[in-house]
Amino acid sequence: MNRFKTFLLLGLATSLVVFLGSRMGTGWLVGSVAVAFAMNLGAYFWSHKLVLRMQGAQELPENEAPWLHRDVAELAALAGIPKPKVYLIPDDAPNAFATGRDPKHGVVAFTEGILRTMPRRELRGVIAHELSHILHRDILVATVAAGLAGAVSLLANVVQWGALLGGSRDEEGGGSPLGGLLFALLAPVGASLIQFAISRSREFMADARAAELTGDPEGLAQALLRLGRGQDPELQGPTAQPATASLMIASPFSGAGLLSWFSTHPPIEARVARLLSMTPHRRRAA
Repeated sequence: MNRFKTFLLLGLATSLVVFLGSRMGTGWLVGSVAVAFAMNLGAYFWSHKLVLRMQGAQELPENEAPWLHRDVAELAALAGIPKPKVYLIPDDAPNAFATGRDPKHGVVAFTEGILRTMPRRELRGVIAHELSHILHRDILVATVAAGLAGAVSLLANVVQWGALLGGSRDEEGGGSPLGGLLFALLAPVGASLIQFAISRSREFMADARAAELTGDPEGLAQALLRLGRGQDPELQGPTAQPATASLMIASPFSGAGLLSWFSTHPPIEARVARLLSMTPHRRRAA
């Protein structure tokens, strides 16, 4: 279901691009899509280095945490991917993320806080979740979604200026310039909402796959609850930066209610409920 939702949402984003492009002509459509994807293609190949640098992450030698490297290697083998590099982030907040454009270039990074405070059973669930992102090539999916959202924004800007300067195609075709302007203003918001919804679907997929890899969905559920209690946006550590928070297993900036529509992560309560529904006896996480 989450895969279907991802393809459906990507289709909706593509439709927005094509519709806006049709209003401005083939040249604008091709040019905007090319610029957006060129920017995101660069991010796809080199952003992992930038992210690790922003986090102050350093590669963790195997002799400093042999048990962590063993768990990463074991779970990577179960997932059928090469063992990714392991990095350490100097942050007391418990968190972790994965990056890398494909399984051959995978990286998993853990904060000092998560390694110090999280029991090994729960941490295995976190490791499996991050390996699942690498397995599902979620960095690629995120890049495609960001590229489509970027193309929508570029085209919407062109439509807005065209309507304001009187050069809108709506006017030539007898349509409403005001309607075109309103659509151009709302389209980028819609594209962003689609992008965030895709990200939330991939989080659910990674949770489910992690539960299969470890055979212990309750362990990951317990880890998510612990991570939810440990997030404090007031603590401005490296993992609390808005630019990279979407990569983390638990975002410190997730909102509730309508704000959850603008979040890259589903509510932890919803993730825990799904994981507990996978346990044999549906035990309740404490």
